[in-house]
Amino acid sequence: MARIILGVCGLWLVVGVLWGAQTALASAVMGSDPVTPQAAIKAALQQIVPWVPVTLAVIALTVRFPLGRGRWAKHAAIHLVAAPLLSIAANMLVVLMYWTSSGKYGGFATLVQQGAVWGTVRFHVALLIYAAILGITQGILYYRSAQSRELQLAKMESQLAQARLQALNAQIRPHFLFNTLHTIGQLWRSGRSDDADAVLDHLGALFHKVTSSTSRFEVSLAEELELIRDYLAIEEVRFRDRLRPIVGAQPDALDCLVPPLILQPIVENAVRHGISVVSTAGVLEVSAIREGSRLRLTVRDDGPGMSAATKSPGSGTGLRNTRERLAELYGDRGLMSIADAPGGGTIVTVDIPVATNGHGNGRASGTGASGD
Repeated sequence: MARIILGVCGLWLVVGVLWGAQTALASAVMGSDPVTPQAAIKAALQQIVPWVPVTLAVIALTVRFPLGRGRWAKHAAIHLVAAPLLSIAANMLVVLMYWTSSGKYGGFATLVQQGAVWGTVRFHVALLIYAAILGITQGILYYRSAQSRELQLAKMESQLAQARLQALNAQIRPHFLFNTLHTIGQLWRSGRSDDADAVLDHLGALFHKVTSSTSRFEVSLAEELELIRDYLAIEEVRFRDRLRPIVGAQPDALDCLVPPLILQPIVENAVRHGISVVSTAGVLEVSAIREGSRLRLTVRDDGPGMSAATKSPGSGTGLRNTRERLAELYGDRGLMSIADAPGGGTIVTVDIPVATNGHGNGRASGTGASGD
């Protein structure tokens, strides 16, 4: 409120000074009775200063009775009544200013009478001033309202995006837990109770990390790779000597931020469609390199490749979830592709923008086996 009052006072002060200076200059140029700038500015301010409280009153009325949809006619009527009343009030103040400067007072009745006369004679000027103040205030109100709506909309969109990411993160946990428990069941049914107990121990430690990581939108690549090592330890128990995992990354890539569990569904997919369908020992390699402003994550297996994977497709939950999460986090600035690897097997590549202290921006282009 103080800023509005100071702004109105400053504006009318500038108008008064310019009006007085213009009057003094005109008298000098036209050769009429000379008027000093001081006297001209004083006379101008006597007519300008009374409009300060009137301007504040118009602003208050506009805020209270804006010309918005559904209320336009009613509020316009209020302003049409207020305009002549404030015109009379402004001219009463002008008369009072002249009386004060001259030291002569004519009484309240005379003050009202002269204010009404001058208010009527100069009503067109007062109406223009009222309309200008009303228009400017209404414009500011519309601008602030639009800005507020935009901020609210942006906040809602951000909340919706966060809620969607939380839902996608939460979806991974039961899916991942179901598959691991299925593995434990298979071990028990095949008489490998010691291996099933070992997997349960690994699962307890791993699920603690999963719960911690999926409570955030991004984790360091080092954390993600540690989780992958724990997951592959479970799969090594399951497959014994048939799985040979290799997990590594360039040192400068370890601090980069990635979506939590971005690699686990891809690694699980490679195990299911690559390692498990062959009888010989298989290699599953997880690697990460940083190339300038890009981070490339790669999961490669030496299984039968894409053609064999498509013969036994899974539900597609893991890879579909991965694509959706990448789209939410990075938009269209990332890649994810799935393809046959040179020399056999399948390779999945996720290419995203480098981020070390906040969200990146990209989209997926991965390569890997189709399925779960």
